[in-house]
Amino acid sequence: MSIESPWVLLGLLLLAGAVGFYASRRPRPSALGAEHVRTNYLAGVNFLVNEQPDRALEAFLRASELDGDTVETHFALGSLYRRRGEVDRAIRIHQNIIRRGALEPQQREQAKYALAQDYLRAGLLDRAELLLEELATAGSHRMAAMRNLIRIYEAERDWQRAIALHEELSTVGRPRQESAVAHYWCELAESARAEGRIDEAAELLRKSRSAQRRFPRGALVRADIAIEQGDTDLATSLLRGVVEQDAGLIVEALPRLVRLARRKEEAGDALLAEVARSKPEGWRELAFAAIVGDALEFPSLEALVRRLFETDETLAGFIRALGQDPATVDSRAVRELGSVLRRLAAATPRYRCAECGFSSTGHFWQCPGCKTWDSQRPLTRFDLVAGLEANGAAPA
Repeated sequence: MSIESPWVLLGLLLLAGAVGFYASRRPRPSALGAEHVRTNYLAGVNFLVNEQPDRALEAFLRASELDGDTVETHFALGSLYRRRGEVDRAIRIHQNIIRRGALEPQQREQAKYALAQDYLRAGLLDRAELLLEELATAGSHRMAAMRNLIRIYEAERDWQRAIALHEELSTVGRPRQESAVAHYWCELAESARAEGRIDEAAELLRKSRSAQRRFPRGALVRADIAIEQGDTDLATSLLRGVVEQDAGLIVEALPRLVRLARRKEEAGDALLAEVARSKPEGWRELAFAAIVGDALEFPSLEALVRRLFETDETLAGFIRALGQDPATVDSRAVRELGSVLRRLAAATPRYRCAECGFSSTGHFWQCPGCKTWDSQRPLTRFDLVAGLEANGAAPA
């Protein structure tokens, strides 16, 4: 395994220097013992530099057996292995530290937390969970252990335990994201709704609202229930609130509003026009959502799409390339162009995480890449080149 990063090599050299200085300066009962320690450590670093990690690990472990006071150096080495992706070797080092008979309580706690990090990196969630539950009761790593436990409960979709731990963490520290607990209640509410337990879902949404006022996701779920129950006024009010609060969620709210507008028949377009007037700065998001949601039969939305065709240089150029004038296309042409753009959009990412850049065609409340809540934002520009390439590469 090659050492690709100059930072890794620099870390190894610094580690070797620190060990050499430590072994030469610290008083020893046996000069021969000190020489063995230093020899084994330097041999281990040499094996690492020469891409022999297994032999390096054995050399470091031999040095550990001879010297019981080099724990901090082993912590640094285990962390270095983990960063390089050699998790199995990091696990061996931290397990070896824990097995020591004479170890300070703080060092043992540190070793358990480091081992839990190794297990998390390796995807061994059950083993990491056992260590973190022990560390979450007390000690200097308590809050870090609780935050990592919450991540595990999220991955396991154990929302009840995530809620309980989030609330406990709020009393002793600061959760990674304050809004996370409201999402947990919404996850439970959506499960209850999917199973037909509507009253329970409504109660869970009330708890979500108590945890986070003006919470858009909760409003969307409540609107879905209202639509199913025929309460169009409540659904309309909730969806308008979502649009006014967050332009990034217009793409999620508009399909629901269109369902309501189609139920209202002649009055449906007036509803959509009113929504557009309530959020004038979100007109581009509304136009994009109208195209990808196939809602161009409404004049108010068609007008926004025409505006998009005229003002977006890429789309205007695309339309001109087809032999038409963006300013004068008729309703039939608008719908045909919308159909083409909708197919292109389906083949390209429509959302991107503001934290890590993860892209997806569908919306996630929690980014699958960095596990951050509410970080995905819609991409409201059509990537014509990528869309044409994807459609051209797709099988017939």
